[in-house]
Amino acid sequence: MQVAVVSVLAKTLCGGALVLTFAALSEALKPKRFAGILAAAPSVAIAGLVVGSLAKGPLEQASAARTMAAGAVALTVCAAVLVPAGRRWKVGRASTLACVVWIAVALALYPVVA
Repeated sequence: MQVAVVSVLAKTLCGGALVLTFAALSEALKPKRFAGILAAAPSVAIAGLVVGSLAKGPLEQASAARTMAAGAVALTVCAAVLVPAGRRWKVGRASTLACVVWIAVALALYPVVA
């Protein structure tokens, strides 16, 4: 129990520090479109992998890293579908299609990373 609390606290502190670092970096970069790329999710993922690697070893965190990469691929495909669909249809229909595509890609990649 105590180790889990320390791990959560370490992930929180490390993730917060990385969020602040990426936020400062995105403020310094031009154009501001980079801010979305450097948002909180990558910072929290990196923090989780670093703390998990220190606590449990890098081999155990390799599976988490693979699933994060598969999720990133699914999100990229989702965005690639959403942009043209958003131009063609109303927001609700386009976002529903993009979510279905995201889930389909994630489910298709699951056997590869599991």
